[in-house]
Amino acid sequence: MKLSPLTIILIGVAILIMALSYGFFQHWMPNTTEAGYYNTYAEQLQAEGDKLPQSQARLKKAEEMVTTKASEWRSVVAVKTPLPDVNSRGVNLAVDGWQLTVDTKKFRDNIQRAVNAQLVKGGVRVVGNGPQIPMPTDNASEVLAAFYNYPAIAFPVVIFDLGQVTVAGTEAQIMANVRSWKNMPRYLAVADGLTITGTSPNLRGTYNVTLVGYIRAKQIFPAVPEAGGGGGTQAGGPGIGTGPANVSGATVPGDTGRGNVVN
Repeated sequence: MKLSPLTIILIGVAILIMALSYGFFQHWMPNTTEAGYYNTYAEQLQAEGDKLPQSQARLKKAEEMVTTKASEWRSVVAVKTPLPDVNSRGVNLAVDGWQLTVDTKKFRDNIQRAVNAQLVKGGVRVVGNGPQIPMPTDNASEVLAAFYNYPAIAFPVVIFDLGQVTVAGTEAQIMANVRSWKNMPRYLAVADGLTITGTSPNLRGTYNVTLVGYIRAKQIFPAVPEAGGGGGTQAGGPGIGTGPANVSGATVPGDTGRGNVVN
């Protein structure tokens, strides 16, 4: 059967269409789409790359801020935290629990001395009994938690709500006394709620004081187990008497100008 020229042309056109369709759908369109994806991804990478200098600048600024804050904190630590040495009126938490119970009593008395000195700043007199730092426990397994709030707080710290303080003096003396607490050496102290009564120059000022002491402790000796529940001599460790070391709490009534006396 002889095909007419028109039929041959139509068959040729059909084959060409199929070839073009195959090339379009199997190669050109997928490649073009994939190329578009790569172009979009490249543009995204370029956009992120353009942000790199800004990111580097922010990182440098953040590092500078960290360095600055660390330096500021080191300067605070140097003057507003107790020294890590019991002989320097501080405390060392790297000793065993039995020794720490003895050292903590000494530390407590040194905190009391610091409070007593602060109470008369500005030339005021203390009215009645000044605030008293509580005595620590004799239990070696509890002293870290009870006195230093560790590990309930992630770092060892002593926190004392000293309650109300009443001082007598002139207005200038009372104001100087209240303001002096923020400059208390080795501790962070806040005095607030001041009320002043009386007739000038014989005035009385009453305010509240909270005392915080961050303890320097690169190493903390783990709490030791103890037999029995009370203080005093414990099984398995050195004997510790039930009476307080360096007995404090002797007070002078009235307008004595002194806080609690530590012998």
